[in-house]
Amino acid sequence: MDNIILKGMLNEFSGRFDLVDETEEYRFEKFVNYCILKTDYYDSFDFDKVATGQATGVDGVAVVIGGVIVNEIDDAKSLTRQQFNAEFHFIQTKTSTSFDLGEYLKFTATVRAFFTDQRAGIPGELANAFDIKEEVYQRSAKLRELPSVHLHYAYAGQNRLTDSNILAAIENERVALAAEKYKFSDVGLEIHDGDGIAALYRATKNDINGKLSFQRHTAIPQIPGATAAYLGVARCSDYVRLLCKPNGELNKALFTENVRDFLGVSNPVNSAIQKTVLDPNERDRFAVLNNGVTVVAGKVIPSGDTFELSRFQIVNGCQTSHVLYERKNDLSDAMYITVKLIETTNIDLYGRIIATTNSQSHVTKEAFATIRPYHKVLEDFYNAMRSSGFSYYYERRPHQFDYDDDIPQRSVISAPQLIKCFISVAMEEPHKVHYYYGNLLQEYNQNETSEIFSETDYPGLYFVCGHIISELKIRFSRDQQMKNWIFHLGLLIKKQIAPWIKKTGIQKDSKFLESLSTLETGFDRACINAVKVIKSLRLDRNQNRNPEITKLLIRKLHEAQQEASRQAQPQEAAPSPAKARVIALLDGDYIGIVEAVNCSGGQKLIDLKYGPFIMQLNGAGLHTLTESAKGKAARFRINGESKELLEIVESSV
Repeated sequence: MDNIILKGMLNEFSGRFDLVDETEEYRFEKFVNYCILKTDYYDSFDFDKVATGQATGVDGVAVVIGGVIVNEIDDAKSLTRQQFNAEFHFIQTKTSTSFDLGEYLKFTATVRAFFTDQRAGIPGELANAFDIKEEVYQRSAKLRELPSVHLHYAYAGQNRLTDSNILAAIENERVALAAEKYKFSDVGLEIHDGDGIAALYRATKNDINGKLSFQRHTAIPQIPGATAAYLGVARCSDYVRLLCKPNGELNKALFTENVRDFLGVSNPVNSAIQKTVLDPNERDRFAVLNNGVTVVAGKVIPSGDTFELSRFQIVNGCQTSHVLYERKNDLSDAMYITVKLIETTNIDLYGRIIATTNSQSHVTKEAFATIRPYHKVLEDFYNAMRSSGFSYYYERRPHQFDYDDDIPQRSVISAPQLIKCFISVAMEEPHKVHYYYGNLLQEYNQNETSEIFSETDYPGLYFVCGHIISELKIRFSRDQQMKNWIFHLGLLIKKQIAPWIKKTGIQKDSKFLESLSTLETGFDRACINAVKVIKSLRLDRNQNRNPEITKLLIRKLHEAQQEASRQAQPQEAAPSPAKARVIALLDGDYIGIVEAVNCSGGQKLIDLKYGPFIMQLNGAGLHTLTESAKGKAARFRINGESKELLEIVESSV
């Protein structure tokens, strides 16, 4: 790649996402997919969701339903139960310095084949997206309008296209696809050269800047947590310009913090907004007939009536903003909108503004789950754990750490990621983590016993779930087979050495730190055992969605542990009332059941049952060990000839 600026960005990107060992072509494909999709679909973008592997003609595909990238049929069914919008994005990427018409024609041919009813005519890597596409059209009665299609062709060169013949051929392909009847509301095409891709990458870091002509405004008295605040009105046409990308499209990245996606112009409230815009007798009263919008910016620089904004979000007014954008050609210069503009980098104030400004209409409970005060507790817990050698950063708000180049992406854990880690390890349902996190929150937050981010949850439980999955992602980043089973591996490791990781688990810091240390010690051995169990079953990658497979893996792990006990050779040991036998196990931590405790004569001898064996251990190191421990689960450690009782881990068995 000859583009120095783009290559520098690619190298930075590769470092952030641990891709430095991959080929330049592979890294560039991921880079372009990220640049094009991450900004507009921050919470649902995932490299694996949109990658197409070795597919001919297409390097990325994203099916978007209701503003969410979907790669699961069940998610598609859930998000299409009510009225919805749908979009299809197709991406082709080339490291070449010039536009290749032949490659472009292969690209559009693959897209056209995708929208036929012949599943066999497309690359196998697009089969899942094809099935979701079929689901979308089967639910067409609930579509607010026909789906839109967006074609993106990217190349690394800096030479813009000027050849009229090539430009005509490009447009002919777009027109041919758009001409297919009853399939699309719009077919858009973007040719991205190196400079364009560089601009998109800067946008992914939320480096969003804009200017707003604020004709009539007043400064609001000082607000704790805000460096400045203003209230006033701006022309609707000026406000719409603030919402647009350089190419004139609506910048969806501005609505990342908004708790509702656009509900369409057929929605009663939005229909009324549109009616006001179109009514010559009402449009000039728009500022008093509409509730207005709330804009939060990291930096606001006023200069007369022009305000320069950087790192800003529309945290309230998503519906109004979309309607004004859709009817931008119908706006008059006499139309104004009320704007509340707040300058702050205070995350707590940010969340409070989002919650209060969106409370005037129905918002589902899960929409507010990630702005609860509990997330401040989690952030503080993560900050404290960094002093203990764990270099994780909890991302309470999107883009929170985008500006710190010293923090690699693998160290940043967002709320959506943590939800999936907790569900897989603590709630023991790793087969569900492929679903959109909003659907998971809706399911689990229906009752208090399964509520995610409950105020009564010990934050260390979320931390350790995220830690286990993060460690596994690093270990198996190059193992394509095991990458598909990361969350199941986390559960199997927990089952072996960390049974305390559960919804109602440890509640004290001292106990957590002790247990975390034990987890670290036994992690390698537990991981090896878990991998053996998964590989022994020769499972298909798509079976990781099956709850019965989760149960099977747990059962097979238990059987493997029992088999290890049966094959172990008994060794002589001091006799005990329970006819104790000491067995030979591999080094590591294990869980057994207390059969008897003898605390007489100043000694503490414990008979511990493990599988069919009973072994005798010295429990003198446990000051709280009494005869009441009988029947409880206990953790012990094997290290060569040493056998050590570590702790009682459960109240009853």
